[in-house]
Amino acid sequence: MQKRSSSFTVIGLLFVGIAMTLVQDNIYLKYGFLIVGTAFLFYSIFTMIRKK
Repeated sequence: MQKRSSSFTVIGLLFVGIAMTLVQDNIYLKYGFLIVGTAFLFYSIFTMIRKK
C-alpha cells in the first residue's frame, strides 16, 4: 500500500505542476488540473494517516 500511496503523491504533484506551469491560456483546464492534483494529494495523505 505504501507504493500505491507514493505513486498517488507523485501523480498529484505532477498534475499541480502542470497546472502551475504549462496551462496558461485556458483557465478551466488550469483549475481542472489543480483540482485533480489536490484530490490525488489529499487521497495519498489520507491513506498515509489512516494506515498509521
